[in-house]
Amino acid sequence: MAVAALRLAWESSSMTAPGPYAPPIDHRKQQTRYRLGRVGTYLWAFAPLLTCGFAAPVSFGIAMGRRRDNLTVAALILHSALIIAGCGVIGAYEYPAPDWAMTLFTVSICITSVGATAQLLVIRSKVWTAPVRPQVPVAHLSNSEVLDRARKLREQARRTAQADPMLAKRLAIGRPDLPRQFDDGGLVDVNHAPLHVLTSLPGVTERSARQILEWVERSGPFASLGEVMLVIEISPTFEHHLREYCVFIP
Repeated sequence: MAVAALRLAWESSSMTAPGPYAPPIDHRKQQTRYRLGRVGTYLWAFAPLLTCGFAAPVSFGIAMGRRRDNLTVAALILHSALIIAGCGVIGAYEYPAPDWAMTLFTVSICITSVGATAQLLVIRSKVWTAPVRPQVPVAHLSNSEVLDRARKLREQARRTAQADPMLAKRLAIGRPDLPRQFDDGGLVDVNHAPLHVLTSLPGVTERSARQILEWVERSGPFASLGEVMLVIEISPTFEHHLREYCVFIP
């Protein structure tokens, strides 16, 4: 029986929509992370101005790692050459250096500080563009196709639960409140589902759901929908709909 149940589970994999459980998104944390990242990109752009031009090669090197183009390479070479030339002229003479050497050093530092910062601000949005998420193709089905697909999923999940209840519990059949990868088409395990899941069933009020929970705790699991209708206050008009969505795993 277990082998047959496993085969049913594998056969139904082509009709399931497997995927990892997606926890709730913390939008506040995402917004904070976005703001910190934005501040970081501006610090990257103003680094040459804050360091008198000496951080310009580092900033342009980071830009090349993220977005390599000829202008970025040219800017890296230019500002590196200016810093090396200015420092080289100053270093070639003992203190105090000649006036022309100090002037050349000051001009090279000013050009690198202001020019590199301006260039980095221009290319900032291109260098730090957010990665484009791949578009996942979604099949567009008509309402009748969606309903038919869900009905077949419920049938396969119900046969799996009948063949091997332990496997059904591991697959979380009838338990939409649990993280799972198996698509059961919307079944609800009356014997194990919590209150808010039971109240999602047609005709099951909060009072009826509490009666179900109390009965299962006191007398054990239900075996069929007929047994539920005998002891729980549910209108008989909903029996047909409940039969479509209820599953009873012991």
